[in-house]
Amino acid sequence: MEELPYLYGDLGRDGPVTIHRAVISSASFGGSESESYSANRMFVGDHISDSESFVRLNLHVDEIPDWTGDSTIRPIIDKTSIDESTIIDDIEAVYASTESKEYTAEFEELQVKLSNSSRISSKINSVKMETVGVLQIDSGSKLPLRTLFEYGNHALEFLSFAVGIGIYPDKTKLYTDIDEQPINVYYSILDHEPIRSPSKSEYLFRPADVDFETALRSWVDHRETAPEVHENYRLLLHRSNFSPRLRFLITVIALEAYYDTEYQNETHIPEEEFSDLKSEILQLLPDNNNLQNQMYGLLENVANTPSIKAKLTTLMESEQNLIEIFFNISDLASEARNQRNSVAHGTSAATPKEFYALSKKLQLVLEAILARRIGVEEEVLPNMLASRHQIGRTLEYN
Repeated sequence: MEELPYLYGDLGRDGPVTIHRAVISSASFGGSESESYSANRMFVGDHISDSESFVRLNLHVDEIPDWTGDSTIRPIIDKTSIDESTIIDDIEAVYASTESKEYTAEFEELQVKLSNSSRISSKINSVKMETVGVLQIDSGSKLPLRTLFEYGNHALEFLSFAVGIGIYPDKTKLYTDIDEQPINVYYSILDHEPIRSPSKSEYLFRPADVDFETALRSWVDHRETAPEVHENYRLLLHRSNFSPRLRFLITVIALEAYYDTEYQNETHIPEEEFSDLKSEILQLLPDNNNLQNQMYGLLENVANTPSIKAKLTTLMESEQNLIEIFFNISDLASEARNQRNSVAHGTSAATPKEFYALSKKLQLVLEAILARRIGVEEEVLPNMLASRHQIGRTLEYN
């Protein structure tokens, strides 16, 4: 396999095209060779290079209007208000486009803005007006492509966290200048998430529940300082085809990574004392090189860090009032520890349904802690968490 940063081509009437980060795979069958190409992004409208800079990235996201609850379409007349009209049978309703509220977060080099706008499409006998959500990454000066997409991804994962499903943009437009024709961007989506309907989302919080700028800035900061937490959490949202057993392991890894980020260098006893203790044990052994070598190997594998149960307990107790609404902290930590150890030793007898239920419990814990970290008030979360994770109803794995 070979990766090429950029491949250039021409689509004829649609103009020049750039394939970003193309991976070429070669194969031989019966003496003939073939090549296949896969890519991360495709830019239609220009040949992009590493040296180019851009001023704006617009991401059109279907889930934004419903999440914000902020429609830009206002009915101004309907049947019930025009009963005396002589043309009532020909009028169903008339709508007007209105301004929507904007949510803005300022960063050092750029601004992230979330808003809704109206889109009108017409056919021969009808006109359709709808609210469209736009996530805009805007800079006062030109920035590298990598920076704009980095913050775009941060904001998309923030929305995914709030909405409860893996979100991708429906349209993406890149601007070299705000007055010029934008470049259309297309993604290769390798993740698996069949659910895209906002009606099937389970919101953890809405814009009214947090200060948007504070929450998004906190989210970006945590994604940068605790990447392992968010890489694994992203898998839970975007990869619905994972087995329940794998989802359980991913959730445990994310929670353990969260603990390790928050409590760096946490040990049972000081490292110097721990080292002296191991030396004293070796000194008590008889003069037998084989025995001493075996014991030394065993002691090297003895950890001076908290157990997985202790880590989970500490995390859950940090939001004890919230978590204990749903679970007994000690019981859940013990169950997670036992299943994790059983899986590690290949002795687990848990069913897919049991793994699924346990992974959902632990995902609730992770989301509760993440939500509190970015500023969601405690009283907002119990009903939202219960609805998203079906607490109070039977957890079912399909």
